[in-house]
Amino acid sequence: MAKIGLSNLIWAKLTEAQDGTPTYANPKSLGKAVSANVSISNNSASLYADNTLAESDTSFQTGTITCGVDEDADAVFAELLGHTIDEETGVVVKKATDTAIWVGLGRIITKMVAGVYYYKAEVLFKVKFAEPSSDDQTKGESIEFSTPEVEGTIATLADGKWCTSKTCATKDDALAFINTTLGGSQAEG
Repeated sequence: MAKIGLSNLIWAKLTEAQDGTPTYANPKSLGKAVSANVSISNNSASLYADNTLAESDTSFQTGTITCGVDEDADAVFAELLGHTIDEETGVVVKKATDTAIWVGLGRIITKMVAGVYYYKAEVLFKVKFAEPSSDDQTKGESIEFSTPEVEGTIATLADGKWCTSKTCATKDDALAFINTTLGGSQAEG
């Protein structure tokens, strides 16, 4: 299996019931996908008895996802990060007291297996993004594109779930899986 593409970064606001049941509202595009780097931290424990490994356990602890997108659209990033936008002027106001919202985040990974394309839809159930850093440069003798990145913390729902995925034969089926998981709307991404 070779991963050969990434598309459709889609997020939806999360409301979580006490039993861990997630409800998502109004899936939206984060922007055109440039990159997505998921890093998972695991709990790990080993028990030795009679000088050998008797028990071992590895389980999900937390994770991070860094998403690169083509544009840091004010409307998208302000909502994700808890900032306000003045409706008359379009000016974004960021305060130290702003609180980012919990969201579900989906993406489609294009794969090739034995010469056939497949589309893996993956949804992280609970992600909270942080204010991105910025690294800007002046235009020199040649143009070099740079794109914004935003990093999120991956957490578990109260019932322990943190991710779901499905490999589909078509991109439309993969997108439908993400949209159904994140509230049923048809965000294009």
